[in-house]
Amino acid sequence: MIVDRPESHFIFVVPLDHVEYRYNYINLRGEPLTNKQYLEHWGKWLVFGLREEVEELARKLDPFVEEKKIPAVKYDRKLITEFQLNRCVMCVYCHDETKDEVWEILAALGVKDKAWMYERETLEKWLPGGVNLEKWIQGRGLDHEQAERVRADARAKFTKMFADKNEIFTGVYQ
Repeated sequence: MIVDRPESHFIFVVPLDHVEYRYNYINLRGEPLTNKQYLEHWGKWLVFGLREEVEELARKLDPFVEEKKIPAVKYDRKLITEFQLNRCVMCVYCHDETKDEVWEILAALGVKDKAWMYERETLEKWLPGGVNLEKWIQGRGLDHEQAERVRADARAKFTKMFADKNEIFTGVYQ
């Protein structure tokens, strides 16, 4: 199911069960991942393209998400000007044990470039000093005080989110 909430920067492709019944798609063979397992094993294939291209790919991926062959997908609603990219980014999520099967689906749909990233790597990029957070701060033109507040908020958010390594990971509201 394609979920397009105008207030979000992202458009999501998630199983209908997730929307209607709070199904946790962050799992391996039906078993939800703990925070520790999430950081060790959860990741994504990155696909870059024009908005129309990633939108078309999202429509093609939707049936695979409904069949739970692909856990979830998200893509940019528009370019992120702070990062000065000329392409939208699509994230095709899965556990590292299933990434080859997910890649086969992507390749069959015409995706050619391979770029895998673990979520822990993404998290590090959004922590204080991380390349994504610092580019975002710079791109927004924040002054020193505002930037420090953003850094402190990011640190607090992720520290709280992963405080208990054995707790079931339930996602990040975006």
